[in-house]
Amino acid sequence: MRIARSIREYQWALVGALALTALVLGQVGFELLPPRDGELSFSDSLYRSLQLFVLESGGTPPPTPWQLDVARALAPLVAVYAAVGAVLALFREQLQRLRIRLFARDHVVVAGLGAKGFQLARAFREAGLRVVVIERDEQNPLVRSCRERHIPVLAGDASDERLLARARADRARHLVATCGDDGVNAQVALAARLVPRRRSGALTAFVHLDDLDLWRLLGAEELGRAERDDLRLEFFNVTDAAARVMLEEHPFEHDAGSPHVMLVGLEELGRRMLLHVAARWREASAAGERRLRVTVLGPEAGREIDALVRCHPELADLCEIEARTVGPAVGDLDPVRAPSAGAAPSVAYVTLPRETDALAAALALRTNRDLGLARVVVAVQDEQDGIATALRASVGAREGVAAFGVLSRTLTPELLLRGTGEVLARAKHEQYVHAERLKGRTPEENPSMRPWEQLPDVLKESNRRFADGIGPKLAAAGLVIVPDPLADPATAVAALSEEEVEELARLEHDRWCRDLERDGWRRTSGAKDPERRLHPQLVTWAELSEEERDKDRDPMRELPGMLARVGFELYRSARDGRR
Repeated sequence: MRIARSIREYQWALVGALALTALVLGQVGFELLPPRDGELSFSDSLYRSLQLFVLESGGTPPPTPWQLDVARALAPLVAVYAAVGAVLALFREQLQRLRIRLFARDHVVVAGLGAKGFQLARAFREAGLRVVVIERDEQNPLVRSCRERHIPVLAGDASDERLLARARADRARHLVATCGDDGVNAQVALAARLVPRRRSGALTAFVHLDDLDLWRLLGAEELGRAERDDLRLEFFNVTDAAARVMLEEHPFEHDAGSPHVMLVGLEELGRRMLLHVAARWREASAAGERRLRVTVLGPEAGREIDALVRCHPELADLCEIEARTVGPAVGDLDPVRAPSAGAAPSVAYVTLPRETDALAAALALRTNRDLGLARVVVAVQDEQDGIATALRASVGAREGVAAFGVLSRTLTPELLLRGTGEVLARAKHEQYVHAERLKGRTPEENPSMRPWEQLPDVLKESNRRFADGIGPKLAAAGLVIVPDPLADPATAVAALSEEEVEELARLEHDRWCRDLERDGWRRTSGAKDPERRLHPQLVTWAELSEEERDKDRDPMRELPGMLARVGFELYRSARDGRR
């Protein structure tokens, strides 16, 4: 791969060297020919050597010097290669558009070629999916990097629906907006709604938002939207995703005798880490009996913690937080001592914004004998590059220091596709499997009980449509969704009355019937026939048996808990007045 990339990078220098070689060998070869009508002058030999590139050097009687034979073969090849390259460069844009028009189907459109966009474009391409990139700046050096990976790049404004149409967003599977500006990213998604779909199924648009508050609010707004179309809109935030994945890959020991966690830095990533640590602790079996000890180090740790607790009062119930104010210099971490009472921290998460500060802090904490930290996890941009390389060279993972790549570990197709809608769809499937097991059924009897990864696409899509229909049902029932990263799934399940469950279940059945009828299914009095698209349950709610009604009631009872697991909570509308 590296050899091929190097050849592409220096190909024209190589072509020039080969052309010069052919010219010199031709010159030497002509001068070595036996004289016929007098010896050739230097200029005559040079002229005939130049004619080799266009196959016009004239015939020569044998014996022919080997230099001339090589030049005769090499010169035309160089000329043809250069001519083809020039034509391709001249018509690159037209050829690229033709390639997209003919072959772009079920592909991924990436709008914006910054660090995030390039990381995702490369990751989707390496996963075997076709990718089309839209980038405003034609001089962006990452454009060349994409083309080296055979990823076509269209120049222009991704918020222009005409350019999205040229990228064949109408036939795409996913759209990713990473233009570096929250407003522009939102405009890209709105423009995608204006492109008529030519592919069956919805287009899922993943829109990155840097503003964490805006990300949560728009996520709740989209999830609770009363009207649906062929665009599934997923908002994502790298900072929150990094905190979640960092904790998944480097968890703290919540089942220890006296768990204790340390956080260094309370900027955006540090704040999200604290919220995810608290949520993870609540999920632990012992969370209701005691609070998790958390030590936070930072220049203004006390003020930051007070502000965070005001926004999320549940933090004080879940965690016993000790804020230690330390200066920004690495030397300020050296005198940090273990607590006089209780266990020392078992792990420290370093989330400082500057990687050099993060590396120095990790080394200082790891070598602090008084703390005796077993593990230090430090957040960097890419765990395979830059500071992370120096970290491995200095101490290495063997000595308890691990680097976590914020971009390299979170900007992956697997994690991006695991958005809010997908999590809710999986939760719906898990609820169905659990209900079927309670009835004594097995996957052998009911193939729909298979794990999510083994489900056919049609059943996955059915669960995704359930998630799509959450907003319209809640709006009709007078319920609204609000963001709450510390919402408790255990208590949320009691949020709905039986009357509300019944109403939501009826609305869900109506939604299910409409979707099947739109897909060409018809009612039958016989058994279900997928090949002929016949289903006996395509009837009104009043005509359903109680057993069939329970299939809609059960997920509605679990809906508040499902929403809590993705950081949202249900409230009744203002006209009701109850929570």
